Amino acid sequence: MPITQTANVTGALVEAFGIANEKRNEFLTPEHLVAGFLKDRDFWDAFCKCGRAEELEADIYQYINSLDKIPEDQELSIEFSAQLKELFDIAGNAAASAMVQAVQTHHIIYSIFQLEESYARFYLEKSLDCSIPDFLNSLISLSDEVDGSVESGEKLARYLTPVLPREIVGMKNEADKILRVLCRKTRSNVLLAGGRGVGKTALAGGIADRLEKGKVPGMLKDCLFMELNTITILSGTQYRGDLESRVHSIMESIADQENIILYIDELKSLGGTSKTEDGSKDILSLLVPYMKSGAVKFVISATHEDIKKLTATDNGVLGLFRQIDIEEPSDENAAKIIKGILPELSEHHGVKYDKDVIAQAISLSRRYIQDRCLPDKAIDLLDEAGAYAQTHNEKKVTEKIVAQALADICRIDVAASDNETKDDLYNMEEGLKKKIYGQEKAIRKVSEAILMSKAGLLDNDKTIGSFLFVGPTGVGKTELSKVLAKQLHVPLHRFDMSEYSEKHSVAKLIGSPAGYVGYDDGGILTDTVRKNPYCVLLLDEIEKAHEDIYNLLLQVMDYAVISDNKGRKVDFRNVVLIMTSNAGARYAHKAAVGFDRTANAGEAMAKEVKSVFAPEFINRLTSVVVFNDMDKTMAGMILDDKISKLQSRLDAKGITLEVSPEAYEALLKEGFSPTYGAREIERVVNSRLTPLLMKEILFGRKKGFTASIRYENGEFTL
Repeated sequence: MPITQTANVTGALVEAFGIANEKRNEFLTPEHLVAGFLKDRDFWDAFCKCGRAEELEADIYQYINSLDKIPEDQELSIEFSAQLKELFDIAGNAAASAMVQAVQTHHIIYSIFQLEESYARFYLEKSLDCSIPDFLNSLISLSDEVDGSVESGEKLARYLTPVLPREIVGMKNEADKILRVLCRKTRSNVLLAGGRGVGKTALAGGIADRLEKGKVPGMLKDCLFMELNTITILSGTQYRGDLESRVHSIMESIADQENIILYIDELKSLGGTSKTEDGSKDILSLLVPYMKSGAVKFVISATHEDIKKLTATDNGVLGLFRQIDIEEPSDENAAKIIKGILPELSEHHGVKYDKDVIAQAISLSRRYIQDRCLPDKAIDLLDEAGAYAQTHNEKKVTEKIVAQALADICRIDVAASDNETKDDLYNMEEGLKKKIYGQEKAIRKVSEAILMSKAGLLDNDKTIGSFLFVGPTGVGKTELSKVLAKQLHVPLHRFDMSEYSEKHSVAKLIGSPAGYVGYDDGGILTDTVRKNPYCVLLLDEIEKAHEDIYNLLLQVMDYAVISDNKGRKVDFRNVVLIMTSNAGARYAHKAAVGFDRTANAGEAMAKEVKSVFAPEFINRLTSVVVFNDMDKTMAGMILDDKISKLQSRLDAKGITLEVSPEAYEALLKEGFSPTYGAREIERVVNSRLTPLLMKEILFGRKKGFTASIRYENGEFTL
């Protein structure tokens, strides 16, 4: 923003040049500028009110007369001194921070008080009989540059804007409650509480519409519904007392008119009582006297988070309001609201909307847009779809265009995902078996539970599935979770439970209690699910966590909801909860001891799990899924997969990998380990094959050759 200067500052600067020219001074200094301001009537009056102007004038001219003079026979060229340049830099920054386009008198004087080793500052402070802030406020109030009075209607209009009337669908009960509160003698202030996008601002527009049409009680018929512009009020209030003076003047003018109802769109825009360091930028505390007296009626919208912050600061302020909670509408009511707004969107974009897009927009926005509430997020999606159709020369907004608009907003291919999800659900079991080897029973158990939930045959108030995967290490427990997430086209969020082995660390999942470090950061687990309510949640090695974690998970598995440290509910109904466990691994060898060798290590561990986990925890699981031990057939399938993945990396370099039967058998023999599972096979491939290929790629032919792996005399060769 370009910074200019007012006529008063320009006049003082011209006078200062005249004085410097008369005194034959080579440099123009802050002292010359003060002498120039003393010739300004407003400045003189302000200083006479706060100090001794004659004394200041005498001191300033005594200093100017002591400065070096250029002889008459030499040419005079007056330049800004270093201090004067610094002064104007400070003044320009002060004007910019106050969001005004011109440097005013009080900015210049304020800048003089910031100079070090300045005679101008010394003489000003010496001649003042009041504090510096009081003097600066006197300059503002007496100057023609800024008029602190807002008594006239024209000046009052700077701070007030009529609330735009709009017809609203639904929320009739809420509108009636607002009007009833406004008709009260005491506590006639309304606090509209609700999440982002539920329609608080739209409801205020509905009240304005009813006031305009006279559909209100008699005592409200002549009232005006005006929005208070807090940004305009704060603009230019730079010194202590500026804001108090302006707010008092505005509110007195509003109270005198007796027919203005004030609307404030965001509670947080007012600050909070004594929220700032010195309280100078706190509007709310300045409005409290008018709320208490009932001289002005207020309607303020706020989120529940803002209300809680204010409660922590000063609970008494909320006692001046009647809180009206605005709940997120149901899909049916949201559809009615959007149906009333759709003609406006259609007219704006010049396109038609298919009848099915409303239900689609509600469904998709509820699933994929989590930072706002209905109906706003669905309306925003339809608006985006209309803009998309307009820019692509489409005459009609179809379901495909809505899906594309959402893909641009959320960065996901919704249309492809929905189609693929249906196919993948149908082929889920087969798809999982292609990636997870030798665990057919476990895969069948997980697939059936998820498909039953998707079909609506299970309780809708629980998670899609809560599974405990039990088995030896390296048999595919974590890998199945990853593949399942890809199959369902949802993100996988993994939590390593060994990080939560201490009691205090478990609290981080839902957020630290009030008064502890990290309270404002929220919970790691709750924030993750709130942002991604459709996901696979993997709690790896659950037995390593502190036992308090089980109390937390009981709520999730039983009611699919949990509250974070700030009391916000988090919905787990669309989450697949998977916990893995190696509990009892040291007892797994007992499965192969004795005459009955039919039991495997996984089954032995499953029995041990019942002694590790509480009965109420196991009882709430959808299923305890037991994974088979590693056998030779499973090891061979895993080895084929690892070699195939290595080949895919070599394809980019044009290299073909051939493994001889002898080398294959040697890899399988060395990698097969029921104790360490698939990880041992991967370790063998990385330690035996990749070093040979590395040397050939870096120091040999590098590209476009066939790599034949042989096994001779106990060594792998290329």
